[in-house]
Amino acid sequence: MKRLRPLVAQAANWEPPVPRKHFYAMLLLTAMTLSAVAVLPAPGDILERPLRLELPIATTGTATNEDNTDFNDIPDHELVESAAPEDDIPADATPQWQDYRVRNGENLTTIFNNLGLSTTTLYKVLDADAKNNLARLKPGQTIELLIDQDNILQQLKIRLNIKQTLVLERTDDTYSANMLNEEVEWQQKSYDGVINGSFYVSARNAGIPANHIQKIANLFQWRLNFAKDLKKGDKFKVLVRQETVEGKSTGNTQLLGVEVFSQGKAVSAWLSEDGNYYDGQANSLERGFRRYPTHSRYRVSSSFNPNRRHPITGQVRPHEGTDFALPVGTPIMATGDGVVLKATSHPLAGTYVVIKHGRTLMTRYLHLSKLLVKPGQKVKMGDKIALSGNTGRSTGAHLHYEVRINNRPVDPMKIKLPMAEPLSGKDKRQFLAKVKSYRKEMEAG
Repeated sequence: MKRLRPLVAQAANWEPPVPRKHFYAMLLLTAMTLSAVAVLPAPGDILERPLRLELPIATTGTATNEDNTDFNDIPDHELVESAAPEDDIPADATPQWQDYRVRNGENLTTIFNNLGLSTTTLYKVLDADAKNNLARLKPGQTIELLIDQDNILQQLKIRLNIKQTLVLERTDDTYSANMLNEEVEWQQKSYDGVINGSFYVSARNAGIPANHIQKIANLFQWRLNFAKDLKKGDKFKVLVRQETVEGKSTGNTQLLGVEVFSQGKAVSAWLSEDGNYYDGQANSLERGFRRYPTHSRYRVSSSFNPNRRHPITGQVRPHEGTDFALPVGTPIMATGDGVVLKATSHPLAGTYVVIKHGRTLMTRYLHLSKLLVKPGQKVKMGDKIALSGNTGRSTGAHLHYEVRINNRPVDPMKIKLPMAEPLSGKDKRQFLAKVKSYRKEMEAG
């Protein structure tokens, strides 16, 4: 006690470093803080039991615990502004059409996902599209969709081409497909041209589509060699008709007629009602073929066989023609109109002839004893071209006869031969009247 007395006396005379009123305020604040810490839960209790703080909601009067409300318990309609819009115009619930432009790599599944349409709807639409038109979507195509306020597809339209539009419409819970066909018109157009270089280049310069140039070449393959017969300054006229919708071409065109004027002569081809082409006298532009290269029928000693075993070598080698057993010196005839490409001899083929018939067809005659034609000579069906023999690699007197299309061997006994019947009677009169009208349109164009 004696030791504490000096300290108590000293404390009684102690003055704080700040004014006493501020010092007492600090002591009061410290005491309040310590009291608060004393009532807080321990850290472990906080982790085990989340702390729930209930804050009073301010009202116009005094706040009470009875007015406290959890935010998640407030009904949605109380969180939305209930005031009417300024223009006071009710929202339009009518389904609206929208356009969707197909992008690269997109299919109908991708598009429906982008639009938020259900997979169930997708399957129903695909079921209705029996011809799978929607499986062939192309970038740049536009799909028109009518989607209601519940995001249900009511109608879908897509233009497949200039003539057709596919429409799928919802009825009850299914979709039905209909094809709308635009009204088409046929317009005729004529072309004039002059040969200056190749026929192809001259025709392209005249504006004739490439597919019609090829058609013309095929039509005249029996009558005209475009590379040799046509000269600079020769003329040609072509008449086509094209399908249009609202004045726009659909790309569907048809060759109606063509005339080529060369060295004072004219060759022509005209479309008949039967779908075939004939010349100005109603003769078919096709050239008929004989099945056999001889006047009489002779025994077939070896048939066309791509897997035949060679009678001399024993090796399996294709037999690309038909062998006829016939005496040496039998007249051999051209089986169709054409030009002699070769008339010569070979150690294996013996003496032989090759004739080209138009652009795609060729015949070959092997093991001959005598040639009756020369290379470059034009022949008609039935003309004698050689005498049969036993030359080259041969086991006996016979004729080996081949038919090739685009240089591919075919069976001469089974190939479908072109017909060459002209028009006659009423068909001929109607055809010649049509040709007369076509020529007038060519002149007028």
